[in-house]
Amino acid sequence: MPARYTRDHPDYVLASGFMHWLPGYEPYKQMRQFFAGGYKIHLSATLSEAQRVADAVLPLLRDMQIYHKVRPDRASYEAMNAGRQQGKFITVYVGPLQEKFLSVAKELDALLTAHQFTPGPTPSARLGGHAQEEQRAGLSRMIFYTTSPDFEL
Repeated sequence: MPARYTRDHPDYVLASGFMHWLPGYEPYKQMRQFFAGGYKIHLSATLSEAQRVADAVLPLLRDMQIYHKVRPDRASYEAMNAGRQQGKFITVYVGPLQEKFLSVAKELDALLTAHQFTPGPTPSARLGGHAQEEQRAGLSRMIFYTTSPDFEL
């Protein structure tokens, strides 16, 4: 079995082609009872730096208690980048509040910028179900966001 980007962390489970962080799922479900959608962040990484990006970003997301998912391994991320879902290495479900989105994006960007990672592929426009095409955020050039009327996983 190929090495997982989550390094077999016990709090992640494989579902629908992604490793989902389980402790964040309950708060995510509770949020969805009040708000169907909101801000969604995609972090893009190069294949050669994806493991280093995961090692830097995933602990921060866990510490922030934010629901997220990540491609499980290099082969699945490489295959995804060959299709219409390119650049969607890590997905972060921030929620409906702009203040929360700004806080999370700023922390992620500071971390990514400090590590001087090379930006990965730009996520392709996802028009189905999204309120707008994804926009780049921050100085790292690795963060993209969209607002979604419905956070279907």
